[in-house]
Amino acid sequence: MSGEQRLLVMKFGGTSVGNAARFRQCAEIIRQAAETNRVVVVVSAVAGVTDLIFRTIDRARHGDSAAAQTHLKKFESIHRELVEDLFAKDRLLPAQSFLDNVFSRLESAVHALLALRSGISAETADSLVALGERISAWVLAMYLELTGGRSEFVKAEDVIVTDQSFGNAIPDREATRTSCDRVLRPILERGAVPIVAGYSGATHDGRTTTLGRGGSDYSATIIGAAAGADEVWIWTDVDGVLTADPRVCPHATTLPEISFAEAIELAYYGAKVIHPKAAYPAADAGFPVWIKNSFRPEVRGTKITHAAVTANSPVRSVTCVKDATLLTLVSRRDVHPVELWGRLFLRLGQEHIETLFATQSSPEHTLGLVLRKEDSARVLRLISNTFRIELSQGILNPVQVNDDIAVVAVLGESMKGTSGILGRVFSAVAGCHVSVIAVAQGASELSICFAVAAASAAEVVRAVHDDFFGKSDFAIPVCLRPKAEVASEAL
Repeated sequence: MSGEQRLLVMKFGGTSVGNAARFRQCAEIIRQAAETNRVVVVVSAVAGVTDLIFRTIDRARHGDSAAAQTHLKKFESIHRELVEDLFAKDRLLPAQSFLDNVFSRLESAVHALLALRSGISAETADSLVALGERISAWVLAMYLELTGGRSEFVKAEDVIVTDQSFGNAIPDREATRTSCDRVLRPILERGAVPIVAGYSGATHDGRTTTLGRGGSDYSATIIGAAAGADEVWIWTDVDGVLTADPRVCPHATTLPEISFAEAIELAYYGAKVIHPKAAYPAADAGFPVWIKNSFRPEVRGTKITHAAVTANSPVRSVTCVKDATLLTLVSRRDVHPVELWGRLFLRLGQEHIETLFATQSSPEHTLGLVLRKEDSARVLRLISNTFRIELSQGILNPVQVNDDIAVVAVLGESMKGTSGILGRVFSAVAGCHVSVIAVAQGASELSICFAVAAASAAEVVRAVHDDFFGKSDFAIPVCLRPKAEVASEAL
């Protein structure tokens, strides 16, 4: 897509469209950006709505009619209250009619599940869980139109083309590029803003798919790459990427820039940045992604780019996965464990289960798997099924489970080749009189990860953060700060 104006793709997350006031704020942000740029908008469902749809489906599938009906009523009330607050009475009818169609579709599916008491296909589930984003995008487009903007609602299925992996679909980039050119270009050329429902797409034959949880970020960068965007702006409820969670470290500061590699690593280990999958289309296409706060749009935010300017600390951020589990597997000493562990990791890959990190002790024939707690029961079943014979014959000991741990991750590309980082990290941990349960550092030296007792995690994060950034004296270099901030300090 050519033209003198920049092309921005702006994605608004669930908290950014959490209620009518937030929709109004989003509309104002879009209007201001559209004065000097061509803009494509991607919208998430209202905060909590996607989870609500999943719970509704689950309760119906299990025959729990009362809970399913309660969830349905909540889904309906959230959106009816939204449009009644946004639109004047004489403008309500189109919105109510649209909502009625969506509610009817979800309600019919719930009644069918309650009657059949059977499972639901991944394809059918995708067509239902994407309804929240569809409502948000339609409502935002209509509100912009009625308040003087020029916008058009666009179904995600019309622009993002994927494979048939329902629930976690993979985009077909070339087909998506063709669809974006066919659908989005004419809208932009008319001077309007396309408002696209996030999180979903469609197979080549038009069946709705979803891109996995956090998929609206992914939608934005997929569209950005396909449409030739200059930048993607992810609007959320934080000022950008911070050096730590400010609820744990009150002196945490916002980072002006980070690299794509750092963003992916931070997101993987629990920081509120960008969905890891969303970084890849942007990195491949070469455009930056900004993390901005829709509650405070005047704040600069954090730029994610290939060549982030190095800060004065080799560590960029200290983050934490609060709910983690350590599974320890020990094989009999007269059995070489390589084949066993190989089978295990093959099965984990087939089931798309990620480990936070793994440790191995060859002399003891011991493997430690550190996982997100939500995955632990599934992995235990997988181990039981995969090694049924080995467990029964004593080749493998019963799995030891420690589900009271947290994983602390210390991250930064500048750590590579910098001596003394490990010493400083574990000196800070030792100062808390906390024992490290397991530890790993990748060959890239991008991160140091270690497990500690969950109760000690916050104290450890603070200690490590304070060691590298200081309690109050750490400052972002002047060359990295917005000019307005530097000027204000000079007055």
